[in-house]
Amino acid sequence: MSKDFVDSIATGNNLGAETAFNVAMATKVGDTLEIKRKEVSKTFVKSNFTDQEEDVNETGE
Repeated sequence: MSKDFVDSIATGNNLGAETAFNVAMATKVGDTLEIKRKEVSKTFVKSNFTDQEEDVNETGE
């Protein structure tokens, strides 16, 4: 937890503790989602794609 949260609890400031807790949790969740997003994005487009254009003037003879 954050120092703000602990300080708020120690002084009996429950509203301040709630705010500090919510900020700390939002930060942790956001950081975790960012890590997962990066992991997924690395595997999302991992296939090798070779552009093999056919010649439109080729008649097949």
